[in-house]
Amino acid sequence: MKILLNPVRARRQAFTLIELLVVIAIIAVLVGLLVPAVQKVREAANNMSCTNNMKQLGLAMHNYQSSYGFLPTSGEGNANTSPPSTAFDVHSTITHLLAFIEQDAAYKQFDIRFPYDHPVNIANGAGKVVIKGLLCPSYGIKPDPQMYGNTDYMCVAYVDIDPITGCRCTLSSPNSCALYRVPGMLTPHYLVTNSGTSSPPDITTVSTDNPAVVVKGQGRSVAAILDGSSNTVAMIEDAGKAHESISPYMVANYKAYGSSGSPSPSGLRNNYRWAEPDNGNGVSGPHKATDSQKAQVNNHKQIVGGGPACPWSLNNCGPNDEPFSFHIGGVNAVWGDGSVRRVNESITPQILRAFCTPEGGEPVAVE
Repeated sequence: MKILLNPVRARRQAFTLIELLVVIAIIAVLVGLLVPAVQKVREAANNMSCTNNMKQLGLAMHNYQSSYGFLPTSGEGNANTSPPSTAFDVHSTITHLLAFIEQDAAYKQFDIRFPYDHPVNIANGAGKVVIKGLLCPSYGIKPDPQMYGNTDYMCVAYVDIDPITGCRCTLSSPNSCALYRVPGMLTPHYLVTNSGTSSPPDITTVSTDNPAVVVKGQGRSVAAILDGSSNTVAMIEDAGKAHESISPYMVANYKAYGSSGSPSPSGLRNNYRWAEPDNGNGVSGPHKATDSQKAQVNNHKQIVGGGPACPWSLNNCGPNDEPFSFHIGGVNAVWGDGSVRRVNESITPQILRAFCTPEGGEPVAVE
């Protein structure tokens, strides 16, 4: 028998099951602590990028004012009816600002006399440039099936919140809209007759050279913002829209022009495209909701798609033409002085209305 003079204990080659489970548990705890921190850092970066996008739009808005003596169009606005109803400009706010956000090449694709969905502009590829500065990175872009560029930012075209009920004016009394539906800071430069009705004109007749269909309006100047430019919202986030074939889908509230080359499958406007004037919106509140219809920022956000009380396919539910973002606690807004500040989810309908009216005389301080 061979005798070892210096016996050595055999080395273990593996962990025991208990040791392995302990290590896995520790890793799981560390990952659980790390993931929320990474998500917060990512969202902070996304919010900063979104804020910078909107600052560029605010700067462009004021450069436009300096060049022309008045502010750009709101895209959508009040028709000259009593009570006011909706009508559209020939072009959107973003189209007016293209030359001021370093998008001259995109602007030159337009024959500015005609809408973006007129055959002349469709042939030129107008509106099909994807502009990163119009997209909030907190919302994953869902491409347009016809390859048009999207925007996550909307001009405040008008506000029709009843200051008494906090709901859309039509829900309080028949005459309340005559009192409470007022233009936003930006206003249409042209108004297309019957463009907000169920029988809009044919696309081939919509031209700034055709005064029988397109009525000349006037942009507002900064000096005409009686509440003060630093107290009035010009543009606000409206992220989350998508083509009506994409879930959770949106359905616009207004018909496209007759013979338009790019309507939605249901014949409506595609209100998420930056070239579409319908990406300007009124701030109203979710008037078709079956729970609370009071105006609020990020209404029906908790359930993606809105849930049964206010599905996002309905006008003014969620991001469908209302202030909406995927940030925590509120939305970013471009104010009349060009600054970008947060509008919190907790504000009341009355304060939201005051922020959106340029000459309401409401003594509301902006934080």
